[in-house]
Amino acid sequence: MKTDFFEIGSRGSTPLRELLASLTTFATMAYVLAVHPMIMADAGMDRAQVITVTALVAGLASILIGLMANVPIAQAPGMGSNGLVAYTLVLGMGVPWQGALGLVFWSGVFFLLLTVTGIRKILLDAYPSDLKRALTAGIGLFIMFIGLKSAGIVVAAPEPILLKLGSLSEPAVLLALAGIPLTAALLALGVPGAILIVILALTFVAFSIPSGSETLAAPPAQWLAAPAAIDQLWLALDPGYLWRHLGAAFPALLSLLFIDLFSSLAAANAVCQRAGLTDDEGNMLRPMRILSADALATMGASLAGTTTTNVYGESAAGVESGGRTGLVAILVGLLFLLAMFTHPLLAIIPPQAVAPALVVVGLIMFSEAADIDFSDRVTGAAAALTVLLMALTSISNGMAIGLIVYVLAMSLVGRWRSVHWMAYLLASSFALYFLLR
Repeated sequence: MKTDFFEIGSRGSTPLRELLASLTTFATMAYVLAVHPMIMADAGMDRAQVITVTALVAGLASILIGLMANVPIAQAPGMGSNGLVAYTLVLGMGVPWQGALGLVFWSGVFFLLLTVTGIRKILLDAYPSDLKRALTAGIGLFIMFIGLKSAGIVVAAPEPILLKLGSLSEPAVLLALAGIPLTAALLALGVPGAILIVILALTFVAFSIPSGSETLAAPPAQWLAAPAAIDQLWLALDPGYLWRHLGAAFPALLSLLFIDLFSSLAAANAVCQRAGLTDDEGNMLRPMRILSADALATMGASLAGTTTTNVYGESAAGVESGGRTGLVAILVGLLFLLAMFTHPLLAIIPPQAVAPALVVVGLIMFSEAADIDFSDRVTGAAAALTVLLMALTSISNGMAIGLIVYVLAMSLVGRWRSVHWMAYLLASSFALYFLLR
């Protein structure tokens, strides 16, 4: 592999530095191999097969973006979009997971069209900055709640109280609870692979924690094995679901589209800035190639049997280790492909070991709320409502109602000229959907 293809020397790196950066990025991202399959299993998918698909998609998507855009950015099924599919679409709205994968496919198609035609910017401009931050924060709060609930830290309560603490005297709940500060502390200390380390450590402790007549987890019969077949997931998507249920599926499709747009754009911008891969105005280099690779990967992921792929902000860890080129992404992709053979180890991880990762990842996303200007009563109120409804109802409901409230409030206070025309169109579409539903 010729190093001049990746411009390693001109970007101030070396092949060895690129290798070390890829190991660092993989270590910080590998938790997706444990977390994502557990979320999708809740939607009715076979967990062992999802492990294989997760590694396969992350591997091929990372290689794709490395070759197309030559940036040290890795991709994998995204946190947030998987929660939207599993808990909002499948469990909340009753959408078959095959139909949900069909929506993922079309979101990738529209993302690609919006990117190559330049319409992407119009859609992004429809949401003001504070509402964009609210979307990220709301997804984070939603993910945190899923983590707390899956571990039994919070449980349902009789009305009027929505939630109450679970039984904190249970060893399994205590295990998950202890993992939250441990994960946060290791991340704060900058420990590479902090999330993965905690997941593995808690799983090891779970070997000795009683759960009924057995223990919470047990060592696998074998550590390595051929990847699980993906016959139940491969090409199982239902692309016709969108068109058969257009009224109900349209807001969900927009939710998937906007999550991919916002999260990938924000993560790619941040990583490129830290790598010095920006133009004179601070914009990332080759944005169309980066976002096109993301859209193509999402389409491919839905065909393979999983949810939206995203650019991972954890790629910044590899940049801090010196990575500067697409060789990092390709090497990360190869590591994910090798990880397909570790599914016996990944399958034994209990929910209590994964819950702290969900809580802390959600907290990182929720931190976007700190940059919302709540002193502006109009945008601040719409942003707060967006975050709250995304966490308490569904991601798509929060996104839709938040925009409707923003458009109406801005019009009532005479600031209608400041609202993007696309925001009026989207808000009207959302309002029509709720009225007809």
